[in-house]
Amino acid sequence: MASYILGLDAGNTVIKAILFDLSGRELAFAARDGRSSMPKPGHVERDLDELWRNSVSVIGQCIAEAGIDAGEIVAIGCAGHGNGLYALDRAGAPLIGIQSLDTRAVDIVAEWAEQNVGDRTYAHCLQRPWAAQTPTLLAWLKRFSPALFASIGTVFLCKDFVVNRLTGARSSDTSDMSGCGLLQMQDRRYEPDLLAAYGLGDCMDLLPPVLESADIAGHVSAEVAALTGLRAGTPVVAGLFDVVASAVGSGVTRTGAASVIAGTWSINQVITDKPIRDPSIFM
Repeated sequence: MASYILGLDAGNTVIKAILFDLSGRELAFAARDGRSSMPKPGHVERDLDELWRNSVSVIGQCIAEAGIDAGEIVAIGCAGHGNGLYALDRAGAPLIGIQSLDTRAVDIVAEWAEQNVGDRTYAHCLQRPWAAQTPTLLAWLKRFSPALFASIGTVFLCKDFVVNRLTGARSSDTSDMSGCGLLQMQDRRYEPDLLAAYGLGDCMDLLPPVLESADIAGHVSAEVAALTGLRAGTPVVAGLFDVVASAVGSGVTRTGAASVIAGTWSINQVITDKPIRDPSIFM
């Protein structure tokens, strides 16, 4: 029996599905554009239900185009844009999707700069706050939209939401959570002092368990199998921040190698064997 791997990539604009055999040969590809909304100046959001509908659509299209038995798909992996804020409510339903193009929190960033908050966060995560960073957006909601903030049950990144819809799993991975400034870089764990620096000391329970990217986060549910044609029980890994996935997918894995990405965000990155403490470098 043949074996295949299904990949999903959820960017700020397009959701894509691609099917590979185990040698890395592409068999099928499908994509759908998503819509962003700007309910207020500086606010850039997406409808999470639409993101999921588009995910279901491209999965089905990809399987149909390849003409394979979906039971031969042995694993599914997801990548997605980093930062922003994809939140579920306390019942696990989609609540809000804020994209990484959002600028609503610029005043908080300026305020924190005057208070040297960046020095405190940098000591832990090697980043300083910026407007669409996940903890910055969470702090904005806490201050300016307290009712919505109080209803948050889980803080996700984009690909975590897709993994959750596929499996019901509540998880993220080290690449996304370190990339958004929520992990202490030295030991890749949540740190109470880091959350306190953002004014989020009471938010630890909102953060999902952090897995390694290749760890199995969960398995395709029976409900999702009926929607997509996937086999129930197919394993789904935790996945990757898309800029990291781009580097790995293009073979940039050894120390000193560089990756240049052009997209909604254009990212230049270099592989190191340990975190670099240099304020001019964004980790």
